[in-house]
Amino acid sequence: MQITGGNDERRDRSLEVWDLSLRLFHWLLASAFFVAWWSEGRDLRLHMIAGSIIAGLLLYRFIWGFCGDRYARFSVFRPSRASVVRHLRSLLRLQPGDHVGHTPVGSLMIFALLGCLLLVALTGMALSGLQMGTGLFAALNADFATELLIQDLHRWCLNLLLMLVGIHLAGVAAESLLQRRNLVAAMITGKKTIKEVKR
Repeated sequence: MQITGGNDERRDRSLEVWDLSLRLFHWLLASAFFVAWWSEGRDLRLHMIAGSIIAGLLLYRFIWGFCGDRYARFSVFRPSRASVVRHLRSLLRLQPGDHVGHTPVGSLMIFALLGCLLLVALTGMALSGLQMGTGLFAALNADFATELLIQDLHRWCLNLLLMLVGIHLAGVAAESLLQRRNLVAAMITGKKTIKEVKR
């Protein structure tokens, strides 16, 4: 949702956008991902625990994306091609506009991050099932070539995910500067300051 206005006088208004459960999901997911990334090759048990937490959080987010609060629902921030093009053009002009929830480009990033995280979690669980006979895929049986392919997919998805996280952080910083709004604080407090046309 974008708030627009012409030359009318505009005032700031604080609006609660991100509910508590969504904010907890965001920070728990970021923490679990960091632990999983750090523990790889250092502590396999910790790596698997963090991966399991990520999988559980993704399941919660999938459910909350359909029955959660307004700005948490996938249907609300599903971007159209036209909205993404408009947003990209506004970014090139350094005038991104006011968006209550996710921006169109930000929405694309959220879907990309969630999809990539899901692939990392699934391939990780498949590996634990193949190599240790544990977890959701404990009964999985595959030849060595398939196991190597899953390992490669897990690594490739992780590398892609690290790149997406970097772009995401850069995008948050850029949008915060362009909108003159602290988007990190908004994900802590749940509130965003929006510009409202004063009639």
